Amino acid sequence: MTDTPNSNDTGKLDELTAAEKNGKSDDSTKSDGKKQLNVRIPTDLYNKLDSTNESKGAAVIKALEMYLDNDGNDAVSQEYVSALLKQLEIKDSQISALTRQLETKDEQITERDNTTKMHIAQVQTLINQVEKKTLELEDAKKKKWYQFW
Repeated sequence: MTDTPNSNDTGKLDELTAAEKNGKSDDSTKSDGKKQLNVRIPTDLYNKLDSTNESKGAAVIKALEMYLDNDGNDAVSQEYVSALLKQLEIKDSQISALTRQLETKDEQITERDNTTKMHIAQVQTLINQVEKKTLELEDAKKKKWYQFW
């Protein structure tokens, strides 16, 4: 009993009824130590399976063995974890480099702030001195009412 994407449920029911009459069920073990497994798979996956050179059963068995093999999963997992750890180390070094750059930029900004404040104070002092001198000159140019020359 194979399940293809185009099979209908009434055909399955007839096959199940015939198997029960014969004393067999889907879960019975065959003489070669294999059990039958009926599943529905997506059409695109079925088409890929159909395009392979080996039999569908052998391809499915091979894929299930690869999927369920614990040793293979551990090896792949270890490789994956080590690759991720390397990426993390690279990212950490990039983060620390960028942090150092930020600290340097913060120091530069602080220095420029201080320098700017000093320049503003100097400019303000110069403005005050110029205003004072200007007032002194204006006072010096004005003659008192009793001075003629």
